[in-house]
Amino acid sequence: MIQYYSAEKLNTHMTAIRSLTGEIMYLIEGEEKAVLVDTCLGVGHLRKFVETLTEKPITVILTHGHVDHALGAPEFDEVYMNPADNAIYEAMSPLEERKGYIQANLGGKLLDFAEDDYVQPTLADFKVLKDGQVFNLGEIHAEVYALPGHTRGTMVILVAEEKILILGDACNNATFLFDENSLSVEEYRENLIHVQQKLTGRFEETCLCHHVIKASADMIQSVIEVCDEVMAGKADDVPFNFMGMEAFVAKKANERFERLDGGEGNIIYSKNKIWKNGVAK
Repeated sequence: MIQYYSAEKLNTHMTAIRSLTGEIMYLIEGEEKAVLVDTCLGVGHLRKFVETLTEKPITVILTHGHVDHALGAPEFDEVYMNPADNAIYEAMSPLEERKGYIQANLGGKLLDFAEDDYVQPTLADFKVLKDGQVFNLGEIHAEVYALPGHTRGTMVILVAEEKILILGDACNNATFLFDENSLSVEEYRENLIHVQQKLTGRFEETCLCHHVIKASADMIQSVIEVCDEVMAGKADDVPFNFMGMEAFVAKKANERFERLDGGEGNIIYSKNKIWKNGVAK
């Protein structure tokens, strides 16, 4: 059997779970309950793996509806997602979408999974995840806040007692802002500022869902500044192609999306989606 997942303990209450294709999920444990943030591609029996890490009842919080974050959700009994991403989830649910993603991320190789190693496609029949919602796990709380941009339903999770903000794909070293489901750079910047102001002083580090686990507390501010450069026409604008879509990397970076200027945070955007309603100010 392919060992698709591995775990790394971050602190007393949090464990990072990595997949072979590079996604990072987070298990948050309190005295009474546990929350799993994201569920990867719906392959490799994630629930069985998580149940080797905790005996507590598990609630799933999906940061957004993309194929690499949400498609393992049907394995679990209690799942929350912002319904703004329901259509994305359902469009990416077919097995061929997931197999294509695995091949793209493993250099064209498709792992030798049996059909029953995949979670079967379903509708997005989840509980509603709302801005400001708090999950009490017993001595530990997971607070959820909306940060639309990457998708309209993207959420971030604050583990208040650990002073950690799980940003996921909402704000990272390669935030995708170029497909039909993303917002403009201008709108995204406004939402970053809103969350930054709301959570000022409440976290000391951030956690991401691709490439690296930890980032600094300055990640949101850094990406706001990148948005400013894009809107001012001062970005590096490195051409980027993703599954046939043309976009631009705002700040020059290596293949792991580490910025060449030593800075933190980046966006990959479409020049047709810089401004609200497509209109420059």
